[in-house]
Amino acid sequence: MPPGATSPTVAVQGWMYDLLRWAGVSDTTAGHVQQVLLRPVSVALVVIVALLAAWLGNRFIRHWIGGAVRRAAIRADSPRAERRAVTLTTMLANIWRVVVAFIAFFIVLGVMGINLTPILAGATIVGATIGFGAQSVVKDFLSGFLLAVEGQYDIGDTVRVGNTTGVVEDLSLRVTRLRAPDGGVWYVPNGDIRLLGNTVRGWGRATVDIPVPLTTDVDHLLDVLGRSAEAVRADPAFTHAFMEAPVVWGLVDATVDSMTGRVTVRAPFDRREPLERAIRHEVFRRLEIEGAPPPRRRPASDGTATTPDG
Repeated sequence: MPPGATSPTVAVQGWMYDLLRWAGVSDTTAGHVQQVLLRPVSVALVVIVALLAAWLGNRFIRHWIGGAVRRAAIRADSPRAERRAVTLTTMLANIWRVVVAFIAFFIVLGVMGINLTPILAGATIVGATIGFGAQSVVKDFLSGFLLAVEGQYDIGDTVRVGNTTGVVEDLSLRVTRLRAPDGGVWYVPNGDIRLLGNTVRGWGRATVDIPVPLTTDVDHLLDVLGRSAEAVRADPAFTHAFMEAPVVWGLVDATVDSMTGRVTVRAPFDRREPLERAIRHEVFRRLEIEGAPPPRRRPASDGTATTPDG
């Protein structure tokens, strides 16, 4: 090399370059082929590794972590704890997939030779610009995280959000998927959830209202309501659903031609509707067997009891 001359730029070498040179390919051709083929192969490998990592992480979370959480839920002997385990497992799996995809995206950019410094330098400006237009999305993610941490509802719970009622089928950081009673699927952004009612937490009150003609004997009606509720309570299929003795409220409504008697039972939320149907069936069965409640008797002007028509 002549004095003062600079050394030529040495091409980046690798296993493919060495293989081509060993095969007799020229130095320049080997360098170009390496640059053309190595990047797509590297990108494909990164994608494959990312997919494998996402799959293995999902399996690990659902099998090992989810299994440990479910075992803890079984020891807690609580249906809500089991739903909570499913919800947290699903949430962790979703977060893992998002993290893996984010990391793989930037690795692919680096492999393709894209300088990430300008991208990261301009991320603040772009992020601020996008942030003004994506405030609702950020709010959805933050709300989803808080909903999962606080455990306001879990997968399998029946909730009411605004005018929508349904069973929670999936809970992600951005949206909650509900299955309505008619089979429709509703996607509710977590940031829009302001007022939420969970109808399967703790206990509820099964309420049975029986309307009868206004001339019906009140005492007989209330007696039928009480005996019907106690009969259902004695049924082994419903005994454990009664958290306390049934309560006959008496008359709760009256119109010009009818009145309504009510009996209530404190029970788990998921047993309310079956209890209401069973008590209602028993009331009408007894009314059919015993006959309609007799008309009320009212005192006449001379002090003797008469019927309404007497």
